[in-house]
Amino acid sequence: DTVLADVLAEQGLPAQRLADSHAPAVQQRCDANTEQAIATGVFGAPTIFVGGEVFWGQDRLDWVRDALTSS
Repeated sequence: DTVLADVLAEQGLPAQRLADSHAPAVQQRCDANTEQAIATGVFGAPTIFVGGEVFWGQDRLDWVRDALTSS
């Protein structure tokens, strides 16, 4: 938590965000997002969906850009 609080401060964000992240509603949303990711076949990050295509990994961001601009 100390490291995260430092990162928040460096970015000019309120320290309360760290406390808010532990709220049950936030945890439930995280769990729901995780379940949705598993159901759609996500197995790494970043995973980006463009139309019907799935792109995995930061090294594919150029491909994502191309897919977005060619539509």
